[in-house]
Amino acid sequence: MNSRIDEMASEPELLSANQLVEQSVDLPAHARAQLLEVLTWLQTYIAKPNPQLGRKGHVCPFVGPALARFRSIRFHVYQGELHRAAVEPVMRALAARFPTLPPATEVGREFRAILTLFPDLPNVGGPMLIDPVHQALKPEITAQGLMIGQFYPGCLEPGLHNPDYRPLEAPHPMLVIRSMQLTDLMFLFSRPECLLAYVRKFDVSSRDELMARVAAADIPKLPTLWEEVVDAAFRPDGYVD
Repeated sequence: MNSRIDEMASEPELLSANQLVEQSVDLPAHARAQLLEVLTWLQTYIAKPNPQLGRKGHVCPFVGPALARFRSIRFHVYQGELHRAAVEPVMRALAARFPTLPPATEVGREFRAILTLFPDLPNVGGPMLIDPVHQALKPEITAQGLMIGQFYPGCLEPGLHNPDYRPLEAPHPMLVIRSMQLTDLMFLFSRPECLLAYVRKFDVSSRDELMARVAAADIPKLPTLWEEVVDAAFRPDGYVD
């Protein structure tokens, strides 16, 4: 791994929305244009209701307060080599920095997020880079009480309440690290280790308690093997150490 990648992984630069709008940071023109497009997408689409969602409320109810009230979203422009061995240590470094992000007080901390843009990755490159990095890092990121999400043009991941809706389609390829929320239970049934991360973060004391949360979440369709995942995450007397 070259020195440029090592330097990027050790201290990636994080930008606020104000810095983007005020153009107070030195960025390549195409990267700035993409970031501003993504910021507009967050403000006018993700932070708004959408009838295709299949449920009431905004596409993401956390984005509006994160941008306007808490100013807790940070943007990162990835400028390294476009392969997993280069990208993964940078994302790990971002996850390691996550606890230091503002706000410092408890109020608003659940609205923190880091959005990493890949301005030199073609829009068709999501399945070749974004998806593999997301799948590789999801267990270790969730183990830290965080979530990592993949976004790119043409992402086919279906919506929970409307399988024809594509909630992870975005203007440009991105990876997003954010705080894990109580409502994220529905996204963690694919792997026992991810479900266990939720159990630990929110102190779920038993399988029965978890199943009560599943019922309360009113998830329209759970993955085919979700019961096996729950069984793997729990013992009869509690959860796995």
